[in-house]
Amino acid sequence: MNNNRNMQYRNKWNELIEYYGTTCYYCRKEIATTIDHVVPYSWDQDNDIENLVPACALCNALAGNMMFESVDHKRQYILGERKKRVNQRAICTDCMLPFTYRTHSPSMFLCAECYDQEYNTQYSQTRQWRKWIVQLAAAGIPADAHRNLRRRLERVRLSERNRRVKIELLIDEYSYCAEHDDRFAEMLVYS
Repeated sequence: MNNNRNMQYRNKWNELIEYYGTTCYYCRKEIATTIDHVVPYSWDQDNDIENLVPACALCNALAGNMMFESVDHKRQYILGERKKRVNQRAICTDCMLPFTYRTHSPSMFLCAECYDQEYNTQYSQTRQWRKWIVQLAAAGIPADAHRNLRRRLERVRLSERNRRVKIELLIDEYSYCAEHDDRFAEMLVYS
């Protein structure tokens, strides 16, 4: 039954985007990447277009299976939960680079550079991001290793993109940085 549910509501993506636009219905900041059931599917199995809105992954996850009096109450709840996550540290799911959610990227899942690549934005051009990259380098975290990991993962089949593969590739990239960057190699020796 879940497969029917998925296909039924996913087929309405273009219609939802045409009506609501490409930004999240709830936060109205991030790009919508998911479809949210206003009344959770588990409550009434309703895949009608009137029960669906485009949402970013974070907003979609925040309300979970909770019921609300109205879509406005749900939006207010989600916005309140988002405020609690200001300046929360995160690890990019694509390149595993640490970053600060909202300060560096509007996504809790993608760093500024990966978000830019995915959505054609320019968050990695901000002063905060450039300063962050310098701070990471001072702490011994080479951003280039993470950038190379992302490039290498693009060549790996999607089914193989699990955590183990990412960690193995990242170790390779750190080793490469240590071999070709004396300053980074010295940091590894002293840590």
